[in-house]
Amino acid sequence: MTFSRSDRPYGSFPGPGKPAPAPEVPPIVPPLPLRVRIWRRVAAPLALAAMLVLSWQLVDAVKTGAITSLESAQEQPTPAPTPPLAAAVYAQVAPSVVQVTGTTSGSEPSSGAGVIVDEQGDILTSLHIVNGTTRITVRFADGTESRAEIIGTLPDKDIAVLHPQTPPAKVVVATMGDPSRLAIGSPAFVIGHPFGLTSSLSAGVVSGLDRSMTAPGLAKPLTGLIQFDAAVNPGNSGGPLVDANGEVVGIVTGLVNPAGQRVFSGVGFAITIDQAAGALGLPPD
Repeated sequence: MTFSRSDRPYGSFPGPGKPAPAPEVPPIVPPLPLRVRIWRRVAAPLALAAMLVLSWQLVDAVKTGAITSLESAQEQPTPAPTPPLAAAVYAQVAPSVVQVTGTTSGSEPSSGAGVIVDEQGDILTSLHIVNGTTRITVRFADGTESRAEIIGTLPDKDIAVLHPQTPPAKVVVATMGDPSRLAIGSPAFVIGHPFGLTSSLSAGVVSGLDRSMTAPGLAKPLTGLIQFDAAVNPGNSGGPLVDANGEVVGIVTGLVNPAGQRVFSGVGFAITIDQAAGALGLPPD
């Protein structure tokens, strides 16, 4: 039996079709030159070696820098600690402070302090220490002693100027300050010889300005005084009142004690240095 095309329910008769395409032949790539192939083989190891060398150099540089910094830090001297204010002031002024002793036959010697104010070794002190004495002796910070004479006075300010016959080999002159810069509460320091305790320091503050005080032997009260609470006792008179800069702003002249005793009760007074220096015509620095 023969079937026709219409007797076939599905599909269709295959036709003659197209021939399958021939497979593509890959192009022939010429081989790389020998030197390129050699370079590719050695490039990676060389790069790795270069990285190792650079890493070693970097580590060595860091190590060397750290050692150098450590050695530099070790070689630097330890900085000296900043001294407290009172100690710094004392170190600056104490070499200029002297002990003054006045003697008179038949009476107890009077003693106090003074401060060197010029290159000749002239000394400012309180007049009541040396007034009426027959012999004046000054003892310098280096331990040397000398006879001294009065070369000037300001009786209304209780100030005397002494000149030593034999100044020390090294004269240390105190720096004069400006009392007008003081304010209530400003630091105040006193260097003197209370009760014979030589070169003693006491510290406090300025308690008042432009004060007045009546002193024995003076016809008029002392005026324009600096009031302070740094301790002063017999032996401090004539010594310097010093500010926070280590500059002399006054000459200690006395104290007030309500009980009438010659011991400190919290109130001391000083003549301003500009008034005291008038005995030598010295302006404040």
